[in-house]
Amino acid sequence: MTPTTTRLKLRLDERYAWFRNQWFFKWHHIGGEQTVELDLFDGTNAHYAGICYSGSAQTIYWDAVVRGVRKEIIEQFAWIEEAIRPYAPEVALQALDECTGQLISFAHRIRRTAVEKDRILRGDGVRFPKPYDAGLWDGAEAQDILAQAKALKRALFPIAEPKATEAPLNVPSPSTNRAYQVALSFAGEQRDYVDEVARWLAAKRIAVFYDRFEAVNLWGKDGVEHFHQVFAQDAQYVVMFISAEYVAKSWTRHERRAALSRQIADDSEYVLPVRFDATEVPGIPSTLQYLDAKSLTPAELAALIAKKVGHGPSAGKASDMPPPTSQAVAGEVTFDYSAHDGRFIIGSGPCVFETMWSKASNESIHLYNDPPSIHGIAIAKGISDIDAIDDAFNFDFSSRCRTPQLGEIAILRNASGFYAAVQVIKVDDDTRGAAADSLTIRYQIQTNGSAKFKAGT
Repeated sequence: MTPTTTRLKLRLDERYAWFRNQWFFKWHHIGGEQTVELDLFDGTNAHYAGICYSGSAQTIYWDAVVRGVRKEIIEQFAWIEEAIRPYAPEVALQALDECTGQLISFAHRIRRTAVEKDRILRGDGVRFPKPYDAGLWDGAEAQDILAQAKALKRALFPIAEPKATEAPLNVPSPSTNRAYQVALSFAGEQRDYVDEVARWLAAKRIAVFYDRFEAVNLWGKDGVEHFHQVFAQDAQYVVMFISAEYVAKSWTRHERRAALSRQIADDSEYVLPVRFDATEVPGIPSTLQYLDAKSLTPAELAALIAKKVGHGPSAGKASDMPPPTSQAVAGEVTFDYSAHDGRFIIGSGPCVFETMWSKASNESIHLYNDPPSIHGIAIAKGISDIDAIDDAFNFDFSSRCRTPQLGEIAILRNASGFYAAVQVIKVDDDTRGAAADSLTIRYQIQTNGSAKFKAGT
């Protein structure tokens, strides 16, 4: 037994003792008067007092213990990777095999304990029902642990293979019933490029996992557990945006390992590499065909991804493309209001406003509350300076369409309750002598949630 295996065994013994003496033990006291706090292993805690172990409590018990084991396996593999990295390959591989066996034994040990504790909790102190296992153990079964170990082997000790070159995209694979058609794995340094790819995919109505699209869903969840589930189970494909930064970051390492474990287990196309540079990625065979981000615009890459997931070029409409965007919270912008159905997006996240315009004249323009991000629109009558708006709440938001004149200010309230003031600066109308339709607006978003734009309030 290698020293790493011995150390892991001690770690797992400590973790098992914690589960037995802390977590499982607390479930015996949920019927008492004192509130019991229980870790649900998803970033939240449950607080129980005076309840019976049945119904939803029993369901929560099983869901939580399965999540807890999955999380332990992921975190212990991360520890193993760092522990064996300095070793010679033959010693590291021996240690990894031994540690994998320890993890399988640990998972089975927790599972047996969970079944026995459940049986006791369902009893009345004298009579106890027959044991049964109600856990959905995907991700914690022996074959799942072996797949993660195999992915780690490939990452640390890739087999020498001839270099690959960029290749054309393969024939689309059939769609699946997974939650996402594609998940995007990338480093923050490449976010600007990936953000555009994600927006183009969303415009094509492709189910894409992109962290900014999932901000509310991810809020409060355990990141390690959730991202492992997404990249190992929930996506039809993972697009891996490879760069030096991607390889160096610990978080993307979790995503990469999860994706590789799935690819190995399924023995099928799953990881779709897109390269920003020539950095070698542990675990990715050099023969795996890739696309070059430097030779593709985000829109072009999104079109290729769409083709890969079986979304043909004729699917959807030509107008299904994301409108132009200014993510700044204040500024002045000019855009063609006859393109993109008159849509232009300002802000981002909870403070996003998808404005929608149509032609009126060269002295005014129609504004609509049709986009789903817009709750209401109004005109700040008699006010010519955004800083002079005292309380936007008091304006009339009762109409679907408003027609601000040059210099007038429109007030927008979005679906999250934030306010934006938009002043019409210039309107060009191609039916009234202008070369093209264009609209110039000056805007300000109140990111603090206030309806008061007036300076000093």
